[in-house]
Amino acid sequence: MALLFCACSYLPLIPSRHWFFRFFDFIRLQLLALLGLMVVLLIILMAQEWSRASLACLAVVLTTMSYQLGIVAPYFSKGSKQQGDPSVSLLSINVMQENTSYQKVLDLIAQEDPDIVLLMETDMRWETAMNSLEAAYPNNLKIPKDNKYGMHCYTRLKMKQGVAKALIADDHPSVRLELEDTQGTAFCFWGIHPPPPSPTEKPTAKQKDAELLKLARIVAESSCPTVVAGDFNVVCWSRISKRFAELSKLKDARIGRGFFSTFPAQWPLLRFPLDLIFHSQTIQIKTLKVLPSVDSDHLPLFSSFCIQPQAQESREQLDPQEKEEVAATVTEGKIAASKEN
Repeated sequence: MALLFCACSYLPLIPSRHWFFRFFDFIRLQLLALLGLMVVLLIILMAQEWSRASLACLAVVLTTMSYQLGIVAPYFSKGSKQQGDPSVSLLSINVMQENTSYQKVLDLIAQEDPDIVLLMETDMRWETAMNSLEAAYPNNLKIPKDNKYGMHCYTRLKMKQGVAKALIADDHPSVRLELEDTQGTAFCFWGIHPPPPSPTEKPTAKQKDAELLKLARIVAESSCPTVVAGDFNVVCWSRISKRFAELSKLKDARIGRGFFSTFPAQWPLLRFPLDLIFHSQTIQIKTLKVLPSVDSDHLPLFSSFCIQPQAQESREQLDPQEKEEVAATVTEGKIAASKEN
C-alpha cells in the first residue's frame, strides 16, 4: 500500500493531459498525509521485526514525502500580510448551477460587501435570483448558460469596459473588465472558468491548458495591472498553474499565505485549492480567506488587494519559443474542444 501511494505521487510527472494522470496532482496533500501514516506504521512494524525490505520501503516513502513537501511547501502560511490603501475587495463563488440557496449567496454578499462579485455556474434562474444586486452593483456583465459555465460579474467600481471572452470555445466564456479603484487607478480583472479534465467532463486537460496559456499570453502583452480569479479547475501547485504564472508574469496569491482549499465543500479532509487568484507585481494582496458554505460544492473565496498607483507595470514579451508553445497548446485545445463538444 505504501508503495502504491508513492507511485501515485509521481504519476503527474508523466507528460499526458489525460484526466487520470492529472487527478493525482489534486490530492497531493491527502497523499502526503497518507504517506505520513505509512511512515508511522512502518516504524511500528520495524520495531517488532526489522528487515531490509521494510527499511527500503521506509526509505522510498520518506523520499516521496520529501518530494511532495517540496511541491506544496511554498503554500504553507508564513504569516505575511501586506498593508496599503486603498483596497479593492473581491468575492468569487462557484455557486453550483443546480443549487437553489440563492438567499445564502445574497446574504453572504451583503455581509462581506465586496467591490467585485464573480459568480460561476450561473443560468437564467440564478440571474433572476440575483437581480437585487444591481441596486448596489450597477455595473455588471451577465452570461447565463445552462451548461454549468455561465458567469455573472457585478461591480460598484467604475467600469470602462466589460466584455465576454471565448478564449477557446464559445460555450466556456470568460469575462474581462477594465476598472478603476476609488482613487482612480486603473486595473484589469479577468474571471475565468475553464473545463476540468475528468471522467464526467473532458477526457483531457487540452482545452483547459489552452485557455490558461492563451490568457497568459494576453496578460503578458498588456501593461494593465491585472487580477485573474475564478474556478481554474486546477490546483495552484500544478505544472500548468506554474506555467501560467511564468508566462503571464503574475503572482499566485496563495504563496506564503496558506492553502485556502475550496473544493469539495462537503468533504473537508478531501479539499484542495481549486478557486485561484493571480495578480500583477504592482498589486498587493491584503486579505485572502475562505468563507462558509452557501450549499455549493465550492466554498466562496474572498480577497482584498491594493494597487500601487505610482508603480509602473513592466512585463517582458514572450520569446519566440514561448509563443510557439502557447500557439501549439491553443491549437490542441481548439481541436479538442471541437471533438469533445
